[in-house]
Amino acid sequence: MGLKKDAALQAALHEGWTSACQLYEHLHAGGDLAVLPPGPVRLNPGEVAYADTVLGYARFYGMNVTYQQHSTLLLGSAGFVAAGLTANMIANSSARRRAEAQAAGQWRDHAHVRTILTNHRLLCDYGGQWLSFWHEGIVEFQGDLAQWLFVLRYEVGDPVLLHGPGAPWFAVAVAHLGYGRPGLQLPGLMVLANAVADAVAQRRRAIEGEVVAGTGGDGAPT
Repeated sequence: MGLKKDAALQAALHEGWTSACQLYEHLHAGGDLAVLPPGPVRLNPGEVAYADTVLGYARFYGMNVTYQQHSTLLLGSAGFVAAGLTANMIANSSARRRAEAQAAGQWRDHAHVRTILTNHRLLCDYGGQWLSFWHEGIVEFQGDLAQWLFVLRYEVGDPVLLHGPGAPWFAVAVAHLGYGRPGLQLPGLMVLANAVADAVAQRRRAIEGEVVAGTGGDGAPT
């Protein structure tokens, strides 16, 4: 069963990478995203959907955490009282450190969510609620497509992490929609852009009749 899961995952990653490379090359050549047929999710007037799949999801934020300090009435010898006070201090210090760690900014709300990409936003179905992340509010795009993930930071709201086999395709599409044509040159897409450039060069050499050793790869990260 484990081997079948690994094989299925590798196949999904390969398909996701290949589709992202194809989309990048298509957009780079002046093409546009293909529109999906209307679905059950009602969009705004003039809004169209380009993709609908499941992605890994998380948000980055801190939170307020409270903890209770313990204080024990100690009666007895000086040594007994000192030992008890030390134990209280250690327990309170440990509780404070746990609370500080829980409160610190970190990736939270990890889930796999249905994600719809439209010309205006990303729609994520988290916890039974549709959340909208609008392209016009994007301030920063960070990608690590070698790890199958990208991060979006917005003017308002917490950063969003999306990952999984479909993430490279969504990263290319979001960069294109949020930044226009220059979005294809964002640093977060460079590993994929280089893979596309290598594949194009290999095809050109093959057409020209040059024998290329080691061809057949798609530049996908392993």
